[in-house]
This record gives sequence, structure tokens and C-alpha cells, in this order.
Amino acid sequence: MTVFTHCPSYGRAAIEAALARLWEDAVRPLVKPGMRVLVKPNLLREAAPDEAVTTHPEVVRACVVKLLEAGADVTVGDSPAFTENLANVWRATGVQAVCEELGVPLVALERQGCSTREHNGETLTLCNTALEADLILNLPKVKTHGLTTLTAAAKNLYGTVPGHVKTQLHKSHPSARKFGALIRGIRAVLPRVATVADGVVGMEGDGPSSGTPVRLGFLAAGGDVSALDWHLCKVLGIPPSRVPTLDGTPEPEPACGDIIHVPPIRLPKASPLSLLDKLPRCVARTLGRLVWFRPVFSNACAGCGKCAAACPAGALKMARPVALDAPRCVGCCCCSEVCPARAITMRSSPLVRLAGKGK
Repeated sequence: MTVFTHCPSYGRAAIEAALARLWEDAVRPLVKPGMRVLVKPNLLREAAPDEAVTTHPEVVRACVVKLLEAGADVTVGDSPAFTENLANVWRATGVQAVCEELGVPLVALERQGCSTREHNGETLTLCNTALEADLILNLPKVKTHGLTTLTAAAKNLYGTVPGHVKTQLHKSHPSARKFGALIRGIRAVLPRVATVADGVVGMEGDGPSSGTPVRLGFLAAGGDVSALDWHLCKVLGIPPSRVPTLDGTPEPEPACGDIIHVPPIRLPKASPLSLLDKLPRCVARTLGRLVWFRPVFSNACAGCGKCAAACPAGALKMARPVALDAPRCVGCCCCSEVCPARAITMRSSPLVRLAGKGK
């Protein structure tokens, strides 16, 4: 079941009231006293709550309170992919203060050890805290995404992969189609997941980090990540076919709760790389020189070096401006995800722009 409810602000009373309208139907039936619950917010990078990059701390707080009242053993954790100082992330996002107030542990997931699971012939390395939980309470921020179009319930589970492994997975799954299949595989091997999506203020445009905050005014919850993401697409005016994590997902049963009306959000430029997946390998190799999706750097670049550190292909070298080794770029959008200055946009090749597939 997917449930939506109006939520006008991040005021504590507003969040608690909205969550109460979702909790009994979408989450509470899955929670049992004494069960180990991992609360998994989106803590992408060091960002203040009003930047709409990370899950708002009031949403985290309200969910943890509900779990503690139900007698759950709660841990809050994430594995941000590209950050040098996790303490700054915990502090800036407001999640550290919530955990200290409520007396629950806040952990970097990869530091608790990792294990492997097999899915469709692929070996997946995941954090033990996630694998050993009885339930994962998934708390995504509703945002656009340069590679997957939407980042919400399914994509937030990528945070259960240890940070150092994420870079290699982006390199080996560079297209939206391949990356979407990877996310579906991760979901398949994780324990039970319930989701509460933070859509009070989301992000549109060049998300998940460099877009524009947009007021959406809702929370949504459900026990099926694909169904929830499908309904989010419909509310936001996103064709589900543009979201690779939804490949093969049938239309779910109707959502319950409030009817949410928001203007269609501004989408990121579409990556053309998945077009190559549909072609014979020899043709794709030839066209790959003409069909690409690469970062462009504006004068806002502060020279912090985070993009170069995040690049799984080693395509960026620090200079002023940043130097791009174009043939090595795999179009994964990792650089734009971590840029604190919002100085990076993704641009398609001239051939793609000429064909009307990009800008």
C-alpha cells in the first residue's frame, strides 16, 4: 500500500501530524517490539536542511520517535559515497542532533563491516548493518537525478553499499539502464523495507545535489519501493519509463490518502547512454565516440577537489578550471552529486543535441 498525505512545512507539529496519518497503514504493521530497525535517510553530502539535498532532520526525528514507541531497537545510518569528514555531514544535516536527543546510535554503515550476496550472477557487497536488520526504514528525499531521473525510494537504498565500492559500481554500470538493474538487485537481497519519503520540499532540475529546491507539500509512505516510486512519478509528472529503477514494474494498485496536486517538476537533462545498451556491441563502441554525457564546469567552481576525488573513472584532474579527460568520462554524474558550489551541469554530445535527445 502507498499512502500520501499533505504536509505544509517542517514544523515539528506538522511533521508529526502528517506522519501519524501514514504510520498506522504503511509502517506500523511491519514493526515488532525488539526488532532491529535501520533508519536510512539520504545524507548525500555536507548540506544544511534547507538546501533540499538531504532528508530533513524533523522527518528523521518523527520516524525514530515512532519506532522507539513501538519498542524497536533503532540505529540511524548511511554511507555517503564521497565525503572526507563524516562528522561534518552528520552535523550539517541536523541528523546528529536528532540522534543525540533521542539516544540512538548514528553510524557510518561501511565501518560496521560488509558482506556479499549473489543476485542474477552478480556479486553485491553491502553493509552488514543493513543486511542484518529485521527492517530498513528508508527515508529518501524526493529529488530529480541526472542519471536515474528520479531519486527516491529505490535509489536511496544505494546507500547500503559501502562508499568505496560505490565508485567502482558507477564505473561498471555507467548507463541508466545498467544502473537501474543494479539498484533492483540491491533491493532484492536486502531485508524487508518500509519507506517514508520526504516530499515537503524536494529538488527539481539538476538533482540530486545541484538542482533547485521546490515546495511539494507532502509525505508519502509504503512497503513496496517500486510502487511508491511509480506513484511519485505520477504525482510529479515524470514518465515512469524515464526511471530505470522502474524497468519492468507493472502499474501498482492505486495510492491511498490525500490527492496531491503539484505542477510538473523541471527534469534534468536525459542521459543518452542507455541508447547504446540497445545496440550491438560493435555498433555501440563506434557510436560511443559520438554519443556521450559529460560535465561542464561554471565559474562558480571553488577548486575544492571533491569532484575529482569522486570520479570513479579518474577523468577529472584538479586545475582552475577542472580538467576533464573526456574519453575516460562514463557519464555517471558522481561529480555533480558532490559539488558543494553547484558548479557542474551535465551536457550531451552535439550529435545527441542535434537529434533532440538533450540540450
